[in-house]
Amino acid sequence: MTSDWPGYLDDFHLRHAGVTEDLLRRCRAGDLTPYGWVLRPVAGRGRRVLDVACGSGAVAGELHLEQYHREGIADPMIVGIDRSRRELEVARERHHAQVLCADATRLPFTDGRFDAVVCSMGLMVVQPLAEALAEIARVLRPGGMLTATVAAAVPLRASDLRVLGPLTARLRRPPRFPGWAELGGLGDLLEGAGLHVVEDARERFVFCVRDAADAELLVTALYLPELSEERRAAAIGWLTERAHGRDAGVDVAIPIRRVLAMRR
Repeated sequence: MTSDWPGYLDDFHLRHAGVTEDLLRRCRAGDLTPYGWVLRPVAGRGRRVLDVACGSGAVAGELHLEQYHREGIADPMIVGIDRSRRELEVARERHHAQVLCADATRLPFTDGRFDAVVCSMGLMVVQPLAEALAEIARVLRPGGMLTATVAAAVPLRASDLRVLGPLTARLRRPPRFPGWAELGGLGDLLEGAGLHVVEDARERFVFCVRDAADAELLVTALYLPELSEERRAAAIGWLTERAHGRDAGVDVAIPIRRVLAMRR
């Protein structure tokens, strides 16, 4: 395991800005995307929304469309923050999002500023997590809602293991995150920060690999520190070969967990 997570993450998001959005936009659970799932609880809940660890701005962009064009909320204030300046550049280019370079453990906002906070696939990366959750609670108004998604191990089908097992064997490691161990106690951390958990759910999304470009996108979007080029090529090659000749491609399961918590 890498001993320099901050350095790895800075380099990853500099070289691959926007890749997480590119992957998640194509993941499906029926007609639902991971972005639709994380946003559903806060749509129409308030005018002021903060997107923590916003990356390339997918959540902020979709939320602005939802709040302004569909819900008719006048002058919504939707702000994204992230540590990666390159990701923020992509957010402005793709979504014209209002974004700031800031650390989730030191949010540059006054107490109770937001009606809702969204964090898509970020809590397993933000460190120290307890400090970030305390900051999220601070900037939420009483009764405000946090909706967050993180990577999960389940749900999976038996057929998923026939893809994930050989894929992991070729990579010789599963994806990793600096805060993976903390997610087991996420509920307690949220409660300790003054955020009452009202839902803890899991959903199975799939990403369909149809060709080499899809396989490369999937492998590139994973956090795999110290992965050799040989292992990377082996995984991409295996996925490409497995998808070849299959009209429906190969579904790679991506389980995701969603937690909703209300500010006391």
